[in-house]
Amino acid sequence: MKWTVFAIALIMLLSAFAVGQQNQYSTSTAGGAPTPTTPTSPESLGLQTPSATASAQSPSTQERSQGLIKAEFNEAYSAAPQGLTATSNSPTYKRVIVPPGGFAPNSLYVSYAPQTVAGCNLYANLPLWMNTARAGSIWFYEWYPNGMLDTQYAGYVYYPGWYKRWFFADVPGWHILQYYCNGWSNYAYIYVYGSGRYWVDPNPNPQPYPYPYLYPQGQGQVTYTYPSTGHTYYSFKSSTTLG
Repeated sequence: MKWTVFAIALIMLLSAFAVGQQNQYSTSTAGGAPTPTTPTSPESLGLQTPSATASAQSPSTQERSQGLIKAEFNEAYSAAPQGLTATSNSPTYKRVIVPPGGFAPNSLYVSYAPQTVAGCNLYANLPLWMNTARAGSIWFYEWYPNGMLDTQYAGYVYYPGWYKRWFFADVPGWHILQYYCNGWSNYAYIYVYGSGRYWVDPNPNPQPYPYPYLYPQGQGQVTYTYPSTGHTYYSFKSSTTLG
């Protein structure tokens, strides 16, 4: 009997340890990016894995060359599928989750507004819709399933309003997204279905960067590392460099 109780206690301890390890999200940034708050894990929120969005959406050649695309609010809302099912229309998919104890003046949606939780297959593209409350530099954050953080400078916007960006599903598991523009946005959660944990370059033949927005003065070159392989990308270069 004692051994049974001991075994159960050991299993519970190991489970708790595993969850704790899974929820260790990095907040380390580079290039002068604001330091984010550790996000709340989808497990802690009780989020169930959403169905994969059956979508053939992909960025156009012009959109691929831009880190940020000007948009209108009606584009974000009109992207919602017609005849939503009860599941896809669930309040869980539209749950607004802000930094713990914080305030989020900016909004971030996945696929369409006001959805904040979505699923997709590996190597798929999903549009991200951003509603900024102020002008300023936009820093974009993506936490990978293993907890590592990818930080990117997305550009400078002169006016508040709607902008579009693309998500590329390069690693299976939960991805947590957020951005900063003179204030934080809510979190968005995307579950990527697939097998294996290999990073894939979404643009194997990159074109020269068109510099659509100003680079923040006083900031050095921004680098960011994809967690699965350790490949380092250098931002704002005429070609993509792997370290």
